[in-house]
Amino acid sequence: MAEDNKLSDVATDTAQLIQQAGEKTTKSVIQHTEKYHDAYTAIDKIVDSFWERVPYLCIALAVFLIFWLLTKVFKFFIAKTLSNRSYTRQNLVLVLNRVGSVLIMFVGFLIALVIAIPGFTPSQLVSALGIGSVAIGFAFKDIFQNLLSGVLILLGEPFRIGDDIIVNGMEGTVEDIQIRAT
Repeated sequence: MAEDNKLSDVATDTAQLIQQAGEKTTKSVIQHTEKYHDAYTAIDKIVDSFWERVPYLCIALAVFLIFWLLTKVFKFFIAKTLSNRSYTRQNLVLVLNRVGSVLIMFVGFLIALVIAIPGFTPSQLVSALGIGSVAIGFAFKDIFQNLLSGVLILLGEPFRIGDDIIVNGMEGTVEDIQIRAT
């Protein structure tokens, strides 16, 4: 009988251990399932918000393409109206084309950004640029110098496209004058 009691106690203890292990496993599975459910819910929200924004992104892309076409029309208009005039300098046409194109594309980019991100305002971009202007100024110092030099060369016209020039003993023909490269 004592052996039967011992076997009964072992069986009871084993059953309790199995039950406790099952409960711990169940709790662990439930906890992990809740974590994965939270992650799945977050991913699902991101995907849903992306699909909600797709029409805005398409409209923003269309607006940006319209401004890109406006840039092409602007370049054509400037070239057509100013190129054939005897008093117009050729480099002035280049400066107007490049500066005007950059401004048109910048405005188009801002409008497309406001459409794509409804909470975004251009004042946020301006304030962000204001805060980072010192860092940007130091980082792009050489680029800004080259840009200003390029504009001054184009407006001052020390040489024109098609001129033969000699620089540091090297001879060549001016094929293009760019604003950002001097």
